Amino acid sequence: MRRETRNIIRLTLFLGFISCFAVSEAQNVMQKLQSNRQTSHFAQALVDANLHEKLNQNGPFTLFAPSNSAFDKLSIGQKNNNDLLLNHIFTGMATERSLKAMSEVTCLSGRTINIKTNSNDQVMVNSVPISTANIRTSNGVIHIIDGVIK
Repeated sequence: MRRETRNIIRLTLFLGFISCFAVSEAQNVMQKLQSNRQTSHFAQALVDANLHEKLNQNGPFTLFAPSNSAFDKLSIGQKNNNDLLLNHIFTGMATERSLKAMSEVTCLSGRTINIKTNSNDQVMVNSVPISTANIRTSNGVIHIIDGVIK
């Protein structure tokens, strides 16, 4: 009986330990964008355009988030353009593997963008390469791209 009690206590502690990690990883797409050093400028533009509330909802969403270096090349007017921002988001969850089977997607702006895989097996979104794929969140997935979808 004593051995069973110890095993139950160990299991309880282990499950408690694991659940701490599950809770800390449950960021939504907006939280993940804001906390990522590579996408924080795009996240701020979404907040400034009041588009962040949509991305706090259940989703799922797939985002092609421009890196800060790519996003910073835009003019202020472009950074504040809702359609340009929405060109980077679509409803549904598409991992890199899923994207390789697609040829196009329709973004929240209504624009259809092309998806291709180049000879190096790298996914290209309107000729812009994905540099970091499959950043999973509680309500979708983020792919960091090295450009902007105009």
